[in-house]
Parts: sequence; structure tokens; C-alpha cells
Amino acid sequence: MKRAVVIALLAVCIRLPFLASGSGGWDDVDFALGMKQYDLTAMQPHFPGYPVYMVFAFAVGQVIKNPYVALSALSALASALTVLPLYCIVHAYSNRRMATAVALLWAVAPLSVVLGTQPLSDSFGTLLAVLLVASSMCVLDRGRTERSRALYLIVSGICLGLLYGVRVSYLAFCAVPLWAAIMYGKDTRRWSDIVCAILCVFLISFGWTYAMAVNVGSVHGLWQMALAFTGGHFSDWGGTYTGDNAIERLGYWLGRQWLAAGLGMPWAGQHWISWSIAGLFMLSIWGWSVRCKRREIQVRKRGRAFVLLLMWGVPYGVWAFFAQNVDKPRHILPLLILLLWLVASGLLAFRHAGKYMLAALICCTLAVSWTQVREQSESLSPTVQLAKYTASHLPASAVVYTYEEERIIRYLHPEVETVRLRKWEDFQTSVFSRRLSTDSVFLTSSVLEGFKRPQIWRYVRERARFTGNPWLYPTYHDIILYEILPEQKADWVRFLQN
Repeated sequence: MKRAVVIALLAVCIRLPFLASGSGGWDDVDFALGMKQYDLTAMQPHFPGYPVYMVFAFAVGQVIKNPYVALSALSALASALTVLPLYCIVHAYSNRRMATAVALLWAVAPLSVVLGTQPLSDSFGTLLAVLLVASSMCVLDRGRTERSRALYLIVSGICLGLLYGVRVSYLAFCAVPLWAAIMYGKDTRRWSDIVCAILCVFLISFGWTYAMAVNVGSVHGLWQMALAFTGGHFSDWGGTYTGDNAIERLGYWLGRQWLAAGLGMPWAGQHWISWSIAGLFMLSIWGWSVRCKRREIQVRKRGRAFVLLLMWGVPYGVWAFFAQNVDKPRHILPLLILLLWLVASGLLAFRHAGKYMLAALICCTLAVSWTQVREQSESLSPTVQLAKYTASHLPASAVVYTYEEERIIRYLHPEVETVRLRKWEDFQTSVFSRRLSTDSVFLTSSVLEGFKRPQIWRYVRERARFTGNPWLYPTYHDIILYEILPEQKADWVRFLQN
């Protein structure tokens, strides 16, 4: 366990110098505003409110006054602490060497490092998810006393209730303690312990749900807010990747999010060292073929434990693929450990060269991670660049039509008039009701793309462009501000009327 503590300290040291100190996107601003005044109706933060996460954020905020730095510090601490339960899980399934390898890869993996420096809830949620798996693993351990297994079952229930209070989208993780509870009941017939664990989940979930209802003003108000949020989340959430079919979507999800964002393999905008990572990944696959030939993989002897890993990865993996924004790699963070475990296991199949391959992989992923987070501390995000530009370069009569960028513009420069929309009909109504001249109309690329009207591009031209690292800002790393072409003014009015 001393190794795990040392690696956790290493992980903190890697993340602390690169903590985000300002807004990078919509969620960042929501959390920062929530730190100042928690108000769900004002989307501070947005539904479902992340109550458990915000409680811990408030605690950190008592020490660090800058809300962005406080939230980023919480992410760094949570990401580092994840090493401890991670190490215990891998050590229980394999050996100390493998546990050390996976823990080191987690400490330097690009997705883990990036999210461990940003003011988002994902690193904290992952910590609770891994604690849930670790406690459920202890429930399955027949070498423990019934009392000990029962206590770990209760701990699993507590972790699950807290996990839902961080992100409701972690719903699928209930499969992990459910499997552990079924096996525990089969072994001991102590069904009352299982009932107690279920009660823990419901009581904790009821506690933070009640707190949110009080904040909103009523249960009905909270329910209406939930319906409105989920409707937008699954139907018209900004920046969502839309491929032609499920196969294309799967290729994008696995290639860009798991391998490129998660492990640092080659993709557009990735560091050249990523090609070394790709080579080591291929060697890892070869290592697994070596393990298969040696017949080292014996699932039947540890069937229960293997199923627990499946309960960890499969249900949430299916949810992340179908129900989450595929453009955002952060949704797979709780499952990244499984990928790192597979890669480490493949490389260590080479008994003599494996440790050198693993060391090379750790160095390469650290290099990729460093190049990504260094930019975060040295440059402004594209949305912040947009906000500053609209405040200093546009006429006083300007109205900027945006989507999610609107939150950042209003936060930084409330004097800039913005309108958040996605539908063409809403845009027409807004322009005519305001009687705007063509010189006052400005639109971001996300709005124009959302209209899904190819003919509109003949009436606009690029006014300014704002770019950033796609691994830091997945959905808004390339923002274009458009204006109406002066020579198309008359035709533009007729186009609007159609």
C-alpha cells in the first residue's frame, strides 16, 4: 500500500501546477456560480445540481477563494486518491507488480490528467465509482467474516447513494453492488443485510433529492426541471456527434475517446509521441495473444470476480455510448482504468522486456499529458477568447446569437447582448421582433450548424476564429463568429422572411 500512496502523491504533483484558474466552458461557469450562490433555478449549477459534489466543493472553497482553482484542486485531489482503491482492486485480482503498473498509468494517462486539472465533477465521480467497485469486491471475498462482508455491503450502498448525488448518469453502476449483493445473499442467506444496504442507497438519495427540492421550492418544480433538462439532453444537446450509423459512431467513440483521449494514441491534433503509444498498444495486443497461448487466462476459477468487472464496464459502457455526448471523452473516465489494466497486462506478458515497454508507455503518456495541460495554464479557452472579442470588437448595437457559448459571454461580459438558441424559427422571431439591421447580427458556428440550412452559408462570412486544444475543450475547441455579408443585405432580409 506504500507504493499506492507514493503514486498518489506523484499524481497530485503532476496535476497541481496546471490547475485551471478560469472558465473553459458551460459546466465550469455553472459550478463556479454555484460556489458563490447555489441556485438550481438559475442553473448554478444546472440540473441535476450535483449536490454531493458541490458539498465537497464548498469545503475546498473555504480554503481556496478562487472558485475555479478550488474546483480544479478538488479534481486533482480526487484523481490522485483514486489510485488507492484502484491499487487494491488490481492487487486483489492480480499481483503487486500489475497493481503498480496500472496505478502509474492512471497517474499519467492523458484523460485522467486533463480532467484532474479542470473544474468538473468527473474526477470526483470516478473516485466514488472506484470506491464502489473496491467495496463490492470485498463483499465477494469469501475469506472475510460475514460481519466484515456485511459492513462492506453497507459501504457499497453508501457509495452508490453518494455517487448518484455526483452525477445521476452514473445510474448504471448499480449493477456492481447488485451482483455483489446477490452473491452475498447466496452465500450467507442474510437478506436483512442486503435490505440495509438498499435502504442506505435510498436514504442518501432521498437526502440530496430533498435538499434540491427545497432549493427549487417544491417537488413539482424539481420534477418539471428534470423533464426539461432530460428532454434537451437527449434531443438537442449542443455539440453532440452525429454519425451516419452506429458502426461509424462506435469507431469514433473507441478511436477518439478511448484510444486517443484516454491513452494518447494518434488523432488529429495529437502529439507526435502518440505514434510511440500506438506501437506499444499493438505490442500489448500481441502480449494478450501470448497469454492466451500460455493459457494464463482462467476465468472459471474466479468467475464471480470476473463478472464483477463486467458489471463495472458493460452497463455503464453501453450507457456512455448510447445516452451520453460522444464528443465528450470525460464520460468514459470511470472505465479508463479497465483499458489501462488491459494494456498493462498485455505488456507485462513479455516477462523480460515487459517492464521496459511499460516504462516507455508511462513516459510517452506523461509527455502527451504534459503538452495538453500546459496549454491550459498558458492560454485562454476558445469560449473566453470569443467573449473578450465580442466585448471589444463588435458595435454597441450588436446581438450575438450563440448556443452554449452564451453562458461564458454573459459571465465575463454581461454588457454584451447575447441570445441563446438553436432553431431557425426562434432566430427569425428574434431578428424581426428586435428589428435588427444586418450590421448588428452576429452568429457563432454552433448556431449556424444547428439551423441545418445549407443555403444560409451564402449570406455570411467569417468575422473571427477562436481555437484551442481539442483535448482540453472537446466540443468548443474551434469557434467561428460570423457576420452578414454587406453585399447580401437585401437578399438576407428576403431569406429571413421565407
